[in-house]
Amino acid sequence: MKYEVLKRGHIKRNILIALLVVSLISSLILNFTQAKYRVTESIPLIQGTINFSPSDLNIVAMYLNQDGAIPAGETDIAPKFGYTLNEEQSFCEVNDEKIENAAFTYESGLLGFYNLNRKGTKCSLYFDLIPDNENPTLSISTSGTDNSITVIANASDNIGIYYYYFQLDNEEEIRTEENSYTFEGLEKDSVHTITVRVEDAAGNVASTSKEVTVGLKSGGFILASENAPTNSTTDWTNGGKGITYYYTGNPNNWVEFAGFYWRIIRINGDGSIRMIYQGTSANTKGMGTQIGTSAFNSSYNRRYYVGLVYKEDEQHGFGRTSTIMTSLNNWYNDNIENNNKNLHYEQYIDTGTGFCSDRNTASGDNYTDSSFYYAAYDRRNGGASLQCSDVDILSQDNGRLPNPIGLVTSDEVILTGITWDNANTESYLYTGQNYWTMSPHYFGGSAVVFIVWLDGCLGSGAANVDWTGSGVRPVINIRADVSLTGSGTSTNPFKVVGAS
Repeated sequence: MKYEVLKRGHIKRNILIALLVVSLISSLILNFTQAKYRVTESIPLIQGTINFSPSDLNIVAMYLNQDGAIPAGETDIAPKFGYTLNEEQSFCEVNDEKIENAAFTYESGLLGFYNLNRKGTKCSLYFDLIPDNENPTLSISTSGTDNSITVIANASDNIGIYYYYFQLDNEEEIRTEENSYTFEGLEKDSVHTITVRVEDAAGNVASTSKEVTVGLKSGGFILASENAPTNSTTDWTNGGKGITYYYTGNPNNWVEFAGFYWRIIRINGDGSIRMIYQGTSANTKGMGTQIGTSAFNSSYNRRYYVGLVYKEDEQHGFGRTSTIMTSLNNWYNDNIENNNKNLHYEQYIDTGTGFCSDRNTASGDNYTDSSFYYAAYDRRNGGASLQCSDVDILSQDNGRLPNPIGLVTSDEVILTGITWDNANTESYLYTGQNYWTMSPHYFGGSAVVFIVWLDGCLGSGAANVDWTGSGVRPVINIRADVSLTGSGTSTNPFKVVGAS
C-alpha cells in the first residue's frame, strides 16, 4: 500500500515536469517566430538610415511657423522644400523628459534623427518658412481630343513650385503637385477658358488663362486620329488667342492635294490647315521637294527688300511683290487656280488666315540703324512665337497678297527642332536642300532672310536676298470646313474630300 502511493506520486510528478518542458519549448518557438517576422522601419538620413521598431520613435506633431502655400499650424507631412527645420524649437522626449543631445537633419522633405536610442521616444518638430518675395513665371500649352483638353503648366521659380491649380471656366479649382491635368467629358467644338495658377512655398503666385476649342472646329479629324499633332501654342487668329497644334520630328502628316504631296505644319488657331509643298511624289529629300530655286528679291541693298511683299522706304509696307512672291503667284495660277483638270482646287484654299511677315526689329535694335537684326533673330535658338502684329499679317482677304500662298516662317521651323545652332536632320522640314523662309534676318548694307540650310539648321551661313541658289517651297492653308480621309502616312496620306 505504501509502495503504491509512492508510485502514484512519482507518476504525478513526472506528468507535471513534462507539461513544464512542453510549455517552455512552445514559448521559445513562439518568440523565435515573432522575432523572425517582427516589422522594422527605417528613417532615411542624409547619411545612412536608422532602423527602429514602430513603438520606438513617434513623431507626435509637426508645425509650420508661418503661412505659405500651406497655412501655419500643425501639418501631417513635412514640407518638401521652402522651409528650414527650427532645431531650437524641435525636441524629443522619453517619459516626459527632454532628450538633451537629440539632433536632427532635414533636406528635401527627408528627416534624419540622431542620438535617439530609447524605446518610447516622442518628437515634436517645427519648421520656418524661407523668406521669398519672388513670383513664379508661368506659361501654358494645351492639347486634346474630341472630348478632352490636356493642360501643361510650364512654370519656374527660384525655389520651386509647390502647388498647381487648374480651372475649367468658372468651376472649382483642382489642386495638384503635378504640372499637367486633363479635363475630360467635354463636348466637341465647345469653347472653354482654361485658367492655371501656380504657387511657391512662400505663397507667391502666378496665373494665366487661355481660350481653347475642344477637338478643333475643322481639324478635329486630324487631332482625333492616331497621327494627331500634340504640341500647341497660340497664334494670331481669334484675336491673338488662337490655339495652334503643330507637328515635330518626322510624323505621319502627309497630305495629297491638287496632284501634289504636302506636309502639314500645323492646325491654325482658326481651324484651317497649314501645309508645305513636298513634291509630286512622297519625297522626303532632294530637289523634288521644291518647285525650283529663286532669288528672294532682285536687289539686296535696301532694308525693305526682306519683305515677301514690300513698299519702298516702309518697314511694314506692301504693294510690290518680291521676286520669290512672283514665282509663288505664277505657280499658284498654273497649278491651283487654273489647273488643266479644271477641278477648282482654289475652293478649298483658306484666303483669310494669311502669313506672318514679322518685320519688327530685334530687342535693342532700330529700323533706322545702319545695321540691325530683325525680331526673328531673337528667337533663332528657341522661344519661337506664332503671334503676329496686324501690320505684318499678309493675306488675300486683307489685300496684301495677290494669291493665298506664302512660305514657311523661321518660327515654324524652330518648333520642329531646327534652330540656329541645331542641325536637326530628323525634322520633317529637313530636305537636304537650301530653301527660303519668309522671316527677315538682318540688314547691314545687305538684306538677309532666314534660310533652312542643306545641313538642317538655320545658321550655317548668311545669304543676301538676291542669291539665286535657294529653293522655293510653297505654303498654303486649307479651309477649316474641309473633310479629310486617309491616315496621314506617305502611302495613305490625308486627302481633301472632293478635291481629287
